[in-house]
Amino acid sequence: MSGADHLHQWRDRVEAGSLLGPRSIIASPLIDGAPGLWAGLNAVSYIEVTNGPEARAAVRRVVRDGADFVKVYSRLSPEAYFAVVDEARRQQVPFVGHCPDNVPITEASRAGQRSLEHMWGTWYSTSSREAEIRRAITAIQIEPGDYNSWFNQVHPLNWLAAQSYQPDKAAAVFAEFVANQSRQVPTLIAMRAIAMPDEVSRTDWRLKYLPASTAEEWWWALDELFAAGRGPTEVAQHRELFDRQLRLVDEMRRAGVPMLAGTDSATPGCFPGFALHDELALLVRAGLTPMQALQAATLEPARFLGRQDHEGTIRRGNLANLVLLDANPLDDIRNTQRIRAVVVRGRFISAEERERMLTEVEAAAREVPADARATVGCPCMGRSR
Repeated sequence: MSGADHLHQWRDRVEAGSLLGPRSIIASPLIDGAPGLWAGLNAVSYIEVTNGPEARAAVRRVVRDGADFVKVYSRLSPEAYFAVVDEARRQQVPFVGHCPDNVPITEASRAGQRSLEHMWGTWYSTSSREAEIRRAITAIQIEPGDYNSWFNQVHPLNWLAAQSYQPDKAAAVFAEFVANQSRQVPTLIAMRAIAMPDEVSRTDWRLKYLPASTAEEWWWALDELFAAGRGPTEVAQHRELFDRQLRLVDEMRRAGVPMLAGTDSATPGCFPGFALHDELALLVRAGLTPMQALQAATLEPARFLGRQDHEGTIRRGNLANLVLLDANPLDDIRNTQRIRAVVVRGRFISAEERERMLTEVEAAAREVPADARATVGCPCMGRSR
């Protein structure tokens, strides 16, 4: 979800057979308004645009640079957003990402945005006080790169929207998603970290697979990006909002909204690879059946990418990408973590080989210089599927 040069280099090596890895579909750098939420932070590849012509030029640029799809972001103006929409259609490239603050999520769905990351924009369109909330959104001002200020300004609006939730309006929104096949990507594991940063363990055993510099960036993000500026009232509200997000996911499930399992692997507590298992457990906690959660990570992404005839299910003729388990995940979704072996493009990876690979990752993490620049992305930067 964050187009960077090294991702394309890795993909080339995987396709050439010199690196073991997954098949990658890679976004553009995120296209945001000005000032952008990541402006000047050097942590994320982004392009700022202020109007329609700049937005169109940005789409043409990222397509020339090899992006498989366009990533839209939170601070795009309506003019710039709909210019991206039109130019992406002209260039025959999909667009996905955040629903911009000033674009109603139903309009983004009708415009053809194929996936909607997180649930911030969803709240507003389900509120009986939507007009009041949208006036307040229009008044939000941030300094370049001040993500914390944005979080603190949108929080009371999210809270107001949740408190004024109107089931009839929500049903109409979800019906739009279904009709337009707009995928919702809840990223519950990232939303939990944002809502309750104090619950992200700083002694998690999986930290050994990350460079020390990444962990330090995580703690900075938890303290300064997420938690800074919250008093006891806001802390309690964030906790309740997360519980309401779980209920919102269940309501979308019952309405038939298609969902994808996303993780945001650059968000604190979202360990690459491991985080997908955590997300599956949270989806089940929200109300999905274990089968529905599994499909959100297999069949639904294949359909989303138009690859359902080759991937996403186990059948003769499909690509052999499999995880072999020691226990049935339909009995307990946590059984996805009881891995016996993995098959990647037909190559069998035994438990012993997998353990050796993880040991190599641990050793490589220790070799990264302590002052190396880590990446702490936005919720959706490192989505795993």
